[in-house]
Amino acid sequence: MTAVDLATLTDFGSAHPFDTESPFSLSPDGRHIALLVRRANPLTNSFCQRLLVIDRAATRDAVELDRGGDLIRPLFDLRNLAAVRAGTAQVITPRWSNDGSQIAFLKRIGDRTQIWVVSSNGGAAFRATDLDFEIEDFRWARDGQGFIVQGRPDLAKAEKAIDEEGRTGFLFDARFSPMMSDRPFPVGHYPTRYLRVGFSDQIGSDAQPEDIALFEPSADPDKPVEAMRFTADRRGNRAWLEKRDRSLLLSPSQLIVRWKTGSATMCVTKSCQGIQRLWWMDGREALLFLSRDGWGASRSTLYRWDKGAKSPILLMSTQDALVGCILNANTLICAREGQRQPRRLVATDVATLRDRVLFDPNPQMASVRFGTVHRLQFRNALGMECFADLVLPPDARLGTKLPMVVVQYNSRGFLRGGTGDEVPIQVLAARGFAVLSFERPFGVPQTMNARSEREYRDLARTDWIDRRSVQSALEEAIRQAVATQWIDPDRIGISGFSEGTTMTQWALINSRLFKVASLGVCCEDQVALPLNGGIGYEDYLREMGYPLFDADKSGFWTPLSLARNAGKIDVPILVQTSDDEYEAGLDVLQAFRERGNPIELYVFPDEPHIKWQPAHRLAMYERNVDWFAFWLKRSMDCAPEKRPQYARWQAMRGAPDLSGQCVDRVRDRP
Repeated sequence: MTAVDLATLTDFGSAHPFDTESPFSLSPDGRHIALLVRRANPLTNSFCQRLLVIDRAATRDAVELDRGGDLIRPLFDLRNLAAVRAGTAQVITPRWSNDGSQIAFLKRIGDRTQIWVVSSNGGAAFRATDLDFEIEDFRWARDGQGFIVQGRPDLAKAEKAIDEEGRTGFLFDARFSPMMSDRPFPVGHYPTRYLRVGFSDQIGSDAQPEDIALFEPSADPDKPVEAMRFTADRRGNRAWLEKRDRSLLLSPSQLIVRWKTGSATMCVTKSCQGIQRLWWMDGREALLFLSRDGWGASRSTLYRWDKGAKSPILLMSTQDALVGCILNANTLICAREGQRQPRRLVATDVATLRDRVLFDPNPQMASVRFGTVHRLQFRNALGMECFADLVLPPDARLGTKLPMVVVQYNSRGFLRGGTGDEVPIQVLAARGFAVLSFERPFGVPQTMNARSEREYRDLARTDWIDRRSVQSALEEAIRQAVATQWIDPDRIGISGFSEGTTMTQWALINSRLFKVASLGVCCEDQVALPLNGGIGYEDYLREMGYPLFDADKSGFWTPLSLARNAGKIDVPILVQTSDDEYEAGLDVLQAFRERGNPIELYVFPDEPHIKWQPAHRLAMYERNVDWFAFWLKRSMDCAPEKRPQYARWQAMRGAPDLSGQCVDRVRDRP
């Protein structure tokens, strides 16, 4: 596995392994599947995006119906700020017309996301809408003569008002987040509106309730208000998931089935706690549901609950991530990925439990040698179930002591690059590293009675109990990895992004396990972060109980602040962050530089929190591998363009003397 192999994988749906709305759709006759795939090209710093139709009978290869468009990144609300642009790909679900003759999909050209339509038999796609606001989702109108679109027209008007305000200067207030933008954001709530739009319309009319119901197929007049998941069949059977105690934020859930006869059954066992999806089966009165359960909720498990049975029965269980599953004629179709298997489209016969691959977007991966993966299961100091994956090089030999890199803080599905996808796990393994892919435990026992998010944060922060919980899990994972006899305990590095950065800060200050670190953003500290977050972010941090800019309370930061502990830390740190966020770590950078501590900062232009540009991802992959190889393996790459990099690193305090030593590598081009 090379960095280019990983950076140019073809993806569909979300980049993370957690369940989302389905990224594919079935034709009305159930014989074909439409989905949008994307492949990053670091050389052009762009994505090749294609609309494909797949024959479920697998009698022919996938057919391309359209190609092109810019990556669509979703908008989301962040605290008081509306319309923050994410760094991840939006899940785009192609939608078939009622007669199956056409497929509609979202496509972005420049700064406009509109609905495009193409014949399912081929031909040129055409733009079907021309609205002046961003379409966030849509459905075909029932009569097939247009669409019901979901968006926020008032948000677009607010953005235009901010443009106009700029002519006389922006007032600096709670609308600003300097580390994300040099202009204010719209703040407050901008309600989602549903409009009926005809082909090529520039305006729409308000949708009717029956139109809006198209966005919620499980809508039912008998759906309980408290239902978190709900499904009903044509026979009158209903099932839903609800909290056992609605007053608790993290209340255990219970599954309730109300049969058409009026009788009800309740499931409160562990198998009914982590339910992701519910379906009624065709041809029998039985409920299927997909749950995250097993040790530390690390498995995807399919259950069936038959009418008259006291409890559900387990049909299958896997460590694979199952995303966006659809049940059709008792066949479960999922986007499925495993620890060493990138995402594919897989059909599972619910009766026989046999799997069939419908579409593999990365057949070239069959010839790639992956490192072996060993699942570690353990409890932390609070007794919580935790897990991590130890990845060993494909050619590891018994008796060899390997350097190890910790990658955080999710270890589900395909082990790619950790949260943020910046530290290439299998590329490191191919270069002779062991990698510990660590899953962060959430929800310490002390927070189980929290009744609000604020109360949860207060309880988790009391005596830094959540940080101590995570650190104890990390230390136990490392202990188990070392106990395998594969790991050199004196050559361990750590990486982290976002929450993983804070976990790394804590680990560097409160342990002596690590010899080198890499961060995807820096840092949670007392001065630069709140200053660059803006007035609204300052208020948010104070609400959480963080003392800001108060020298008398600086002791609060002692267990967490890299700036305050700069004199105690001799671990070299690489930071690769976005131009949105680099200012938030300048106090740490100054404290380290003042003391001569080894630290290096790279800033990637036009990037939000999660970086999305293909050229940047490849650069982060390669630099992270070089950084860990330099400090843990005393190894340098002979590529001429990397000489300035190694000259800087060799000048750092504590750097190995590798003058004249380097390793020639076959240049791997995009």
